[in-house]
Amino acid sequence: MVPPHLDDIDQRIVELLLNNGRLPYAKIGESLNLSRVAIQKRVESLVEDGIIEHFTIRVNAAKLGKSVSAFFEVVVEPRLVEQVGRQLAEEPSIMSVYQTTGPSTLHMHAQLKDEDELEEFLYDKIYSLQGIISVDTRLVIKNFKP
Repeated sequence: MVPPHLDDIDQRIVELLLNNGRLPYAKIGESLNLSRVAIQKRVESLVEDGIIEHFTIRVNAAKLGKSVSAFFEVVVEPRLVEQVGRQLAEEPSIMSVYQTTGPSTLHMHAQLKDEDELEEFLYDKIYSLQGIISVDTRLVIKNFKP
């Protein structure tokens, strides 16, 4: 469902940029029969409205020496959730941290070099934090959709 303030053209621009964030505005314009300037203005509006929050890249972590991809379900004392979440978000190996509903409090994804680094990460970066009650770790075997 398209949000009411997004017209079909804005929705299509977002879809194209999701597929390729480096797609030139001129190419987007060609596919939508609009000028490069019109696309640029629309993208600027999408950024100003907070619909597009950030332009980024996706890397192959294994090719950068980070072959262990792990998800963590972390249970934290309620009074320390915000503090622990912010601390963990500062860790370079952690790709994302979410506060969630359900049996765990925080859901995290990390990219690590190997099992030794995973063990060190668990003990030095997670277990050592005040308020951690439990951690459930799951290793990724295969990624079907990055």
